[in-house]
Amino acid sequence: MQVKDRPLSSAALHILLALAESNLHGYGIMQSVKLQSGGNYRLGPGTLYANLDRLLASGLVSENERRLKSGDTRREYCLTPSGEQVLRLEVRRLRQVVDTARTRLGKLDERGA
Repeated sequence: MQVKDRPLSSAALHILLALAESNLHGYGIMQSVKLQSGGNYRLGPGTLYANLDRLLASGLVSENERRLKSGDTRREYCLTPSGEQVLRLEVRRLRQVVDTARTRLGKLDERGA
């Protein structure tokens, strides 16, 4: 899977952004995405874990087990160096899209004046 050559899905982008802040377990990722999007984007468990499986398989995210005080273990996910690189490339691509949109919308505003 050549992730670098194509845009990330919204879900994958939000997951990588959440993991750029800290290592998180599944529910923590869902809460972080909700918070970072101002509640406008929410991940359900199916979407989250399907995307995590793809991100794990492509090496953008890794998985660790953390032992809790209760003796139970919890899976945490973290951004890999490859994941950080892909996230940076995606943010750069999105900046270009926004710059183009601003230019084009500015031209539309000038025509309407």
